[in-house]
Amino acid sequence: MQPSSRRKLLAALGAGSASFAGCLDMIPGGDPRDGNGNGNGTSGNGNGNGDSDRTGNGDDDGGNIAWPAIETGEPIDTFENLEHWRTTEGTIEAAPDEARTGSQAAVLESDSSQVIATTPFPDRLDLGGYDVSLAVKVESANRVALEVETGSRDNRLKSIRVVPGGYEGWLRIDFGYGQKYGELDLPNVTRLNIIGYGPEDGPTRLVVDDLRKKQGVDNGKAILAFYGGHRTQYERAAPMLEERGWSAAVAVDPEQIGGRSQMSLEQLEELRDQGWDVCAYPVSQGALPEMPIERQKRVLEVTRTALEERGFEKGARHFVVPEDRMTQETHKALREHYESGLLFGGGPTSGNPTSIHTLPQIWGPALHEGVRRHINNVDQWNQLSILRIPRIVEGESTSNSMSIDDLEHLLNHIEQRGLDVVTLSDVVDGNLSGGDDGGDGDGEEDETAERPEGTIFESGRSLSFDGDGSATSDSFDLSEGILVGDFSADGEFVARLQSSDDNLADNLLAQTAGGADGESMMVVGGGSYELEVEADGEWEIDLDQPEVHADDLTDIPTSASGTGPSFVGPLWTEKDLSVDGSYSGDGSVIVDGWGVDGSWEQLVNQSGEFQGSRSYDAANVCWIDIEADGDWSFEIK
Repeated sequence: MQPSSRRKLLAALGAGSASFAGCLDMIPGGDPRDGNGNGNGTSGNGNGNGDSDRTGNGDDDGGNIAWPAIETGEPIDTFENLEHWRTTEGTIEAAPDEARTGSQAAVLESDSSQVIATTPFPDRLDLGGYDVSLAVKVESANRVALEVETGSRDNRLKSIRVVPGGYEGWLRIDFGYGQKYGELDLPNVTRLNIIGYGPEDGPTRLVVDDLRKKQGVDNGKAILAFYGGHRTQYERAAPMLEERGWSAAVAVDPEQIGGRSQMSLEQLEELRDQGWDVCAYPVSQGALPEMPIERQKRVLEVTRTALEERGFEKGARHFVVPEDRMTQETHKALREHYESGLLFGGGPTSGNPTSIHTLPQIWGPALHEGVRRHINNVDQWNQLSILRIPRIVEGESTSNSMSIDDLEHLLNHIEQRGLDVVTLSDVVDGNLSGGDDGGDGDGEEDETAERPEGTIFESGRSLSFDGDGSATSDSFDLSEGILVGDFSADGEFVARLQSSDDNLADNLLAQTAGGADGESMMVVGGGSYELEVEADGEWEIDLDQPEVHADDLTDIPTSASGTGPSFVGPLWTEKDLSVDGSYSGDGSVIVDGWGVDGSWEQLVNQSGEFQGSRSYDAANVCWIDIEADGDWSFEIK
């Protein structure tokens, strides 16, 4: 197919990859659990009171439990009774010799690259406002996942934690949700799935115990962790944080302070006085597991002492793991010398974490590979996100740097989502209440945005495409603005926009399952794109970039109704929106919010009838896009 014109798209963030573990059918029958760990285990009887024999490598924390089991929060399952657990891949068996609490743990293993254990909750499990954690012994696994289902597999949250490189043995995992499917009702959880991912050719093996829930926090949190102590972080990033009243963590090697491109001692002292944590990061020593354990302990001790002697006692309590590699021996030594540890984990963590020495961080510059959506999830589920920030550059970023424009984009998104920006010391000291002002921490109310005047977006190019079946267009250019797709299709039809520089917040432009005419929109920035169409019949689509003028703005409250794909806007709002709606079709309904700044937020994504209310952290000028096959109506206020 050939375009008759050209253009591009702005919003920053690509969809994170989703892992599907296969269909897990509901298991009928009653739930033998009573929440207290009582029950008949598959290898003998256990009473859940911790008075049976235990072996393993954990530290005994007082006789009742063995690390990494904990006593805080409430037990979900102590694995004393495995009758309600089933596997869809691999096996689950009792492991009396591995018990961390009670008389037994459970071993999950498979000859393949994954093992999946699943348990139902016919009487429902309340996870509303709770964080979930699990004691895990890694024997052959590189990732551990938890899926939380509410009602059906179409409605679930998924958390995937990366196991530290080289790690074998016990650790505790706090689950932060990185992937969302459908609509969630966390006070009424119907199923939990534990998934272990092993080597590509197998086997996969892990031991689990002490699955617990703990009261979470009342707002999402973010920690900005600046790695390396680069001078550009002081010169370019620190003023941007100071404007917002935020503090951060800076990970430094004491041997490199004052180096050619590193911050000086005076600059670090200035950041310390602004509330920053100056943390231990002995990167010059290399990966700790490469050393004998006694040398590891020496590095841990000497690094902390060096920072304390320079006046950074508060930040010196926190250790940033070089090369993100850790063994169980390293983990134990770290717990003896420091109050927290930070390394790569691939996702968010609980807002009130229980595993304080394996706090996970993600790569902050990956705005277009999932970071924005990651922050949205942290906001929605009140979790903690730790963002690793490298040196800051003024021009184009590289694999080991972040542009100042991208950093500002990241900070603005955190601010727009209302996250509390905290420090590692806040986490350790329990100071996680955050500000009451929605995230900027200065106690001042945000300025009211001014209603725009004149032209908001200039008109752009127009294009037309048609075809029969699936196809991908040649590259074409778009200018900054909104992109409207007016389409008709005989059967199933999905149109996605692919950006050459991967700068889309979301790439879905239009979707229908039953053949329909419709109109869809998205906000784009100037650049080069391709149109990808998946279809099983004839279709055509006209793309247009109309001018958007201040006179076009619709004030809130407003309402809209229709049948099939359409959109509402441009809207003007001075605060967050409430979107109350209903959908009566049999197919799927997807409702997205698009901001004039390219921000995107998914409000609804489910199959079948829908009725409910969703909040939308809207930009002041915004649109609501509806992809549906049936009748819908929405009140926006």
